[in-house]
Amino acid sequence: MFMWRWQHVFQDIVEHLIKSILQILELPTESNIFVIGIPTTNEIDQLFFQPEDCEFVANDFQQVFDLAKDNFDHDPEQFFFMGAAHLNQAHKDSLYPKALRQAVQSILKQHDLKQERVSFCSFPIEKNEHWVMTVIQINQQDFDRQYRLSQEIHEIHPMHKYRIDRCFLEAVIYRVLEESELELQRASAGNTSSLANPERVIEDAASSLLRSIKVHVNQWNKIDLLSFANAIAAERYEGTISKGRLIICHNHSDIIVKVRLKVPIEIYNYRGIRKLLEISGTQMALLCDGESVWGFGTPSDTYQPSLENLFEIRFVEHHTWELVHAENIMLRVKYRQPRLPRPRFEREIFHAQVHQLFQVNLTTANILVEAVEAAVEQRHGTMLVITTEAAGETQRLASQSTPIEPVMISREIISHVSSVDGAILISPDGIVHSFGVILDGKASENGNSTRGARFNSAIRYVDGERSRQVNCLALIVSEDGYVDLYSTLRQQISRYRSKRQSTVHRPKQ
Repeated sequence: MFMWRWQHVFQDIVEHLIKSILQILELPTESNIFVIGIPTTNEIDQLFFQPEDCEFVANDFQQVFDLAKDNFDHDPEQFFFMGAAHLNQAHKDSLYPKALRQAVQSILKQHDLKQERVSFCSFPIEKNEHWVMTVIQINQQDFDRQYRLSQEIHEIHPMHKYRIDRCFLEAVIYRVLEESELELQRASAGNTSSLANPERVIEDAASSLLRSIKVHVNQWNKIDLLSFANAIAAERYEGTISKGRLIICHNHSDIIVKVRLKVPIEIYNYRGIRKLLEISGTQMALLCDGESVWGFGTPSDTYQPSLENLFEIRFVEHHTWELVHAENIMLRVKYRQPRLPRPRFEREIFHAQVHQLFQVNLTTANILVEAVEAAVEQRHGTMLVITTEAAGETQRLASQSTPIEPVMISREIISHVSSVDGAILISPDGIVHSFGVILDGKASENGNSTRGARFNSAIRYVDGERSRQVNCLALIVSEDGYVDLYSTLRQQISRYRSKRQSTVHRPKQ
């Protein structure tokens, strides 16, 4: 059942690209990728799939032709005319494929409800008497974990609408689909080994998301927000790194303006903006309209997130920034590498770890959670080590720590003692025994040269405790508030891992 000779190669390279990207983004979700070919002759028995056993059969799409015709007949863009004849013809030619895509999407949506998946499909490309579309399906629950905006269609006027990205993961998937459309239009001889560079696709997706943000704030200037934020994050002022906030909005009624510049700073004056960023913080943010930075202010409590027209770029450390809406992180970029936003600290994973290691009750686990969250709030790096040998280790390491009379852990205590370099030793019952502990341990193959001394110190120490068969859990809090978990359990869990296996499953063949 061939649509064209190299359809199996095409499906394989699309599958490889999306799975490579999901692994880079550390999103351990199930994905299913298949190709559907809808005959231009409208004969249902000529509707093919690649692979054939993709959980669909031709009869599942029996209504596709009627749905497409209905979409086509009622498309208001039928009455949209371009100035030039060739542009007008190209517009007319795009209407039926668009209608067909909508029909396929509506059929997939019905099946998604039963399978707990969410499906995305590419724009149809005509090939060998078939409209060929790529379909990417991922787990609905994993998609719903991503904070996303509600608006997915931007309407210039009733006869001219286009899709905008609601979240970074969605932008990534649509970028992969666009790569598949480009490949279908090439004269492939089946010798293509890869569709595109995964990191380049991820970067393109971040640019696409930020272009959508410009649509939300009604800014149509040509500034590339991704390049702009990367440039500011890389700047230093008198040796200090970029930290602060910049609000992107335009004539917003929910912004309290505290300082207005007499002469706004042009958006490409990175050094000037970096200098002003030094003044910003929790109480005031730089105000930017997309063309210049014109003052300082803060969002008022009257802002309704449903408006989706007030966004913030938050610079958290050198070469690192986040895109934020209503205190929800939509995108995180570190050293120019866009990544999915993640919870700074995942309670569920932590609960599972402490229960498996120490069999503590829920009350004690929650006390430990509050202590970790207190350390996260401090926004300076620290480390908490929970070990059954906390008392003995405090005595052994007394010369390189500050031992204290055992005291029950609390937010207040952690917020103070975490300001000192070194680890905090805690027993599983929530008792703090010492702080400022310089951990020892032998070099470990589990270390990471790209991470700092604090992280690798925790790895060495925990691996040493594993060799002694001592249950131990280290929580490494970075300066930007993210938490790594590393324990003596065989199955390690890092900051971005879920309880599911981290492999990305192949669809059934």
